[in-house]
Amino acid sequence: MMTEMNETWNVMNDLEVAFSEITTFNFMLEQLQEAVDNGRTNEIVDLTHALNAFMPVYTDNWDRKYKVAWEHVVKGELND
Repeated sequence: MMTEMNETWNVMNDLEVAFSEITTFNFMLEQLQEAVDNGRTNEIVDLTHALNAFMPVYTDNWDRKYKVAWEHVVKGELND
């Protein structure tokens, strides 16, 4: 029983950690807005490229963690 609770905690914690990476995305958006407000064109281009590169990595990571959590927590309960 304790092992099952530990595993559930681990998969849910991994999901939370994956979601918390949105702070990185938010930081980059704030930097982009500052660059736009101050007309720093090169920085706008760089941040836009970075955001476009980061978004699929972020969503793929979250999706993988979500699937593991879903399989363990939801489907695991259905099989009990």
